[in-house]
Amino acid sequence: MTPFFRGTQSDTYFDTETFKKMKELMKEIKDLVAAISEEHYNLTDGYDNNLNYLWYMYYKGTKKDDFRPFIYMAELMLLKKLNYLTETEVQNVVKMMKSDDKDNLHIATLTIKNLRDLRIKEKGIYSKENANYSELKQTYGFEILNHTVFMETMIEK
Repeated sequence: MTPFFRGTQSDTYFDTETFKKMKELMKEIKDLVAAISEEHYNLTDGYDNNLNYLWYMYYKGTKKDDFRPFIYMAELMLLKKLNYLTETEVQNVVKMMKSDDKDNLHIATLTIKNLRDLRIKEKGIYSKENANYSELKQTYGFEILNHTVFMETMIEK
């Protein structure tokens, strides 16, 4: 397929449909990133100032609504810590995220969203009063978003 340029006749219908699908995918990603950023910002509040500031930048700051792979990875590691995923399943989702195929990114987004929704349904969303997350707050920087996870995902696209 030739690249889409304004005014071209070829593949105009296909490109319009592709554009609509990509717009829907970007909205799904944006909404999920916002929800993850807010919860992880709250999770690190008062326990790890460096990570809390990082999450602040993606929740309220200059990086708000920006997608970075570490955001998905942090949620995947949280799901793994809470026994919703195994290491193999995490690696499979990561492979989908690294793929050049945009459909794989969509599947990874849906996977994370559905597992996140299940976690919230069973354990509730994080709050200081929610006892399901009490141990997690102290170990967040070691088990959820540690330096290795962050650096590996920031190097990727």
